Amino acid sequence: MSSANYIVVGGGLSGLVVASRLTEDPKVTVTVLEAGRETFHTENIDVPANLVANWTNPNYDWTFMTAPQKHADNRPLYQPRGKSLGGSTLLAVGELTRAGSTEYDAFEKLGNQGWNWDGFLKYMKKARLPSESFHYSPEDAARYGMKFETSAHGNNGPLQKTFPQYLDVFVEPSIQAFNGIGIPVNPDPNAGENVGVFVAAQAIDQNATRSSTAAAYYEPIKSRPNLQIISHARVTRLLTDSQSGSEVLIKGVEYLQDDALKTLNASKEVIMCAGSFQTPQVLELSGIGNRAILEKLGIPVVLELPGVGENLQDHLALTCTYKTKEKMQTFDVVMNDPDLLKEQKRIYTQEHRGMLGAVPSLFSFMPFNLFDKDGGLATAASKHTIDSSCLAAHKTLEMQKSWVHSEKIPFMDISVFDRFMPGGVFEQGISYITFTCMTLHTFSRGSVHVGSADPVASPVIDLQVLDNDVDMGILVKVVKLARKLAQTEPLKSLIDGENFPGPAVQTDEQIKAFVRQAVGTTYHPIATVGMLPKEDGGCVDNNLKVYGTRNLRVVDASVIPLHISAHLQSTLYAIAEKARYQPHENCGDTKYVFRLPISSRLDCEVLQVQTRFPLDFDFFVVFRSEAPRAILVYH
Repeated sequence: MSSANYIVVGGGLSGLVVASRLTEDPKVTVTVLEAGRETFHTENIDVPANLVANWTNPNYDWTFMTAPQKHADNRPLYQPRGKSLGGSTLLAVGELTRAGSTEYDAFEKLGNQGWNWDGFLKYMKKARLPSESFHYSPEDAARYGMKFETSAHGNNGPLQKTFPQYLDVFVEPSIQAFNGIGIPVNPDPNAGENVGVFVAAQAIDQNATRSSTAAAYYEPIKSRPNLQIISHARVTRLLTDSQSGSEVLIKGVEYLQDDALKTLNASKEVIMCAGSFQTPQVLELSGIGNRAILEKLGIPVVLELPGVGENLQDHLALTCTYKTKEKMQTFDVVMNDPDLLKEQKRIYTQEHRGMLGAVPSLFSFMPFNLFDKDGGLATAASKHTIDSSCLAAHKTLEMQKSWVHSEKIPFMDISVFDRFMPGGVFEQGISYITFTCMTLHTFSRGSVHVGSADPVASPVIDLQVLDNDVDMGILVKVVKLARKLAQTEPLKSLIDGENFPGPAVQTDEQIKAFVRQAVGTTYHPIATVGMLPKEDGGCVDNNLKVYGTRNLRVVDASVIPLHISAHLQSTLYAIAEKARYQPHENCGDTKYVFRLPISSRLDCEVLQVQTRFPLDFDFFVVFRSEAPRAILVYH
């Protein structure tokens, strides 16, 4: 196949969802170009407990590093990104959390009509084909204070979502300790409000196997004749035609495979799904971006779009690790004890449960009022400014600042891991508990750009970590709060001493030095091809079409304009599902588009077929030059 109706660049989460949905129409041809391999079932992928086994493995991980971060002891920070069919869903922990409704409504307030909580929820759980199927035992959930609202969850989608069948020895005492310091249990953080401590659902199926996008969306439909996967195909640039009108036409793509440069033509659209680092990289290599950056590298400017690669945001993270007084059955102990490990392997293989079929799952999301009791840091955050020429950075920061006094929007998270995490000194035979401490809305804004015209060179990633006092202040407070948690019963009776940062770190200045030494990210980069009005520095409109192009869309985390207090998977599934129902065709011959509100039922005749449409549909009639056409969008 030398051409396709749609070319999807990147076979990760968004790319495979879009390809799966587009090829439901047998008359539509789709080619997915994936730079990695097609393998997505191995023991290190399928077994949830092996979640970090493929990190830095060049077969599955791009293993990006940031530029040295000036305010983090000049350290480059590791940035894993998936490199195979399934993308980062093969590497991620697999938590399926959602932000609160206010954060999703902010998409629309920032200028993106139709992108709000109701719209996201529709595609998370009750679109034409829901993205998820949620399985759980109400009795097990109730034991940990969880009570799920069935109306907020899907039950018939490809992605398998489960409540953990195994919860480690620290979950119950940690919940009690969180309650002891004033953090309440949230019985369903996915129903629109996510403040509190909760056990997260995960992308793990009922057989305790990772439910990646490749397994959930691609594997069941891989034999479709109208779907082609080209693996080991690294896209080097888009093929553009700026002579055909005021908008740039994307004719196809150029890609490198087996050291040979090849091309593929698109008759309808090219859809970028390469992620927050590589989507802007491909755009810039194609001459779409900031003129000053492109001309400096000798890349001909096809379309000036200065927001490309800007406004990069991520969650910051560090760990605080403690020893326990007694040897407990934690992850480290089991992995280093041949007999215990053998038994867990038996349980996993024969019964599809146990420690190997689970990942850490206890989180506590906190707004400023729960960790900034005197309000001083929140006030400073509300006055924070940035020195940036990026319009999107200023626009999104103003929205973020409006949240700091809200009791419904979390800015901090402490999650609990039943294991040693890198940083301190590991001792064999000792049990550890680690608090992973995170910011959920950083006040820095970074960038990712090409550093050369070489398409196989890594992009230059600069997160500007800790370039402001607010992010540092949040992380200082979270270290103090983690220590308070460790000294709260019943955890206090289990903990023997602090391993990392250690008892020598006490003053604020010492904690700040520790933060600079230890801080990293949670690998949730967003916003580098942001969905915002063009006058606000946006790169794509609310149909995800790149400004100034006729047929180029972006469907991945790079379009999220402002960070959310959640792991990204659930939100990205919704974005990709919603993108399927955006107008994917080049509508150059469209004359009029009417949206007909439906209050009851609508009798209509479409293409001489008498049809009755139920309440669940919005009905669009598109008048073309040749014939009317109906588009149905399911709620």
